[in-house]
Amino acid sequence: MSGSNEMLKNYIRLVIPLTLQNLITSSVNLLDNLMIGRLGEVELAGVAMANKVFFVYNLMVFGICSGATVFFSQFWGKQDKRGIRSVMAVGLSLSLTFGLIFTVTAGLFSRQIMSLLVGRSVEVIPSGTAYLRISVLGYIPFGLNIIMGTGLKAIERPQVPLAGSLVSLASNGILNYLLIFGKLGLPALGVRGAAIATVTARLLELAVVIFGISGRRGLFFAPPREMFDFPGGFIAGYMRTSLPVFFNESLWGIGVTIYSTVIARLGSGPAAAHSIVGTVENMLFALVFGTATAAGVIVGKEIGSGRRDAALEKAHFFQKMAAAQGLATGIILFFLSSPVTLLFKMTPETRTMCAVMLRICACAMFLKAFSTSAIVGTMRSGGDTVFCMICDVGGVWLIGVPLVIITGLALHLPAPAVLAASYVEELFKCGAVIIRQRKDSWMKDLVN
Repeated sequence: MSGSNEMLKNYIRLVIPLTLQNLITSSVNLLDNLMIGRLGEVELAGVAMANKVFFVYNLMVFGICSGATVFFSQFWGKQDKRGIRSVMAVGLSLSLTFGLIFTVTAGLFSRQIMSLLVGRSVEVIPSGTAYLRISVLGYIPFGLNIIMGTGLKAIERPQVPLAGSLVSLASNGILNYLLIFGKLGLPALGVRGAAIATVTARLLELAVVIFGISGRRGLFFAPPREMFDFPGGFIAGYMRTSLPVFFNESLWGIGVTIYSTVIARLGSGPAAAHSIVGTVENMLFALVFGTATAAGVIVGKEIGSGRRDAALEKAHFFQKMAAAQGLATGIILFFLSSPVTLLFKMTPETRTMCAVMLRICACAMFLKAFSTSAIVGTMRSGGDTVFCMICDVGGVWLIGVPLVIITGLALHLPAPAVLAASYVEELFKCGAVIIRQRKDSWMKDLVN
């Protein structure tokens, strides 16, 4: 009984700040959509499609950080400071490299990228291009912030990333209001104002995280010669485990971007509705992601400490919690789908379409919660990254992408049908996870 109480106590201690941070991050996106949506459907669709570039970059960074989390948490369980510093060195280097690549590419070829994403919906290209050219300046700060925040979460200190997210939400909201609509004597910059607000908020968030991590400087940082003096076999082991996670998130992100691109080709209305669905889904999914992240930290720590039975017990606990959360949030979203659409400025036809799409999303929440908690949380933290990649990427590219292309581009079905087709992959992933977890071979000790 005491063991169960201890598990629940650890769960609450980690999940609450992690969930709050996820919720705040999603609230930033919701706030952007609400304010930009007041300008019109075209502007909302343009910014939503421009943010698909950031979405892919974000997932690449997330892939880097997810691979790092496996090692951060297991080294933390082992109390290996040298190993933790090595993970931070590799993570920062990779985040900075990809940040530079995306910033330069998206900054120089903004219009060409927008044309590729929206197809015949050319009316959204100017607003999307204007937003993308400025917002790319926030990519590098975002990447550096995420890897440092990942390290803090892995050592069970999620309060600092949470504080950074609060600063980001507040500054983004205030600056959006001032710069989009031209308040307090400032010029009304529209989507450009939204981009400036986003970049500024990310710089302030990074400043908070840097200040917060300074108290643990000795754990994460050392002189460059020491940080890059990796333990024997570390780089090979890190790459063997982390590369599948990186390719997993990158290929998954590209596949999901194809979903959005196909729906955007149906018109600015479907593109705007799909953007709203994604934002609302992310907000309601904040608790599930918090649970998955906490599972990765705690299960990885137990494995690194050599306690496999405890790791298995906690993995089952976290997955049950995530599945219950997915069911609950799905029910809530189903009944609130119509009222949610009233928050946005759109035509009656788009509003009706958006409500239907939100209900479809609600029906898939349980499946997504179950698969996410396993793939992103317990199994990935256990080092079973190759299986997670095969399951996640296979679901998107062998099932989701073909179904979306067939329903959207070949059969020309309406956007709600295309969205429903994109969720079919979740059935495959849940089945694969259940079969895999019948054995405990997914638990791999990577640091002992």
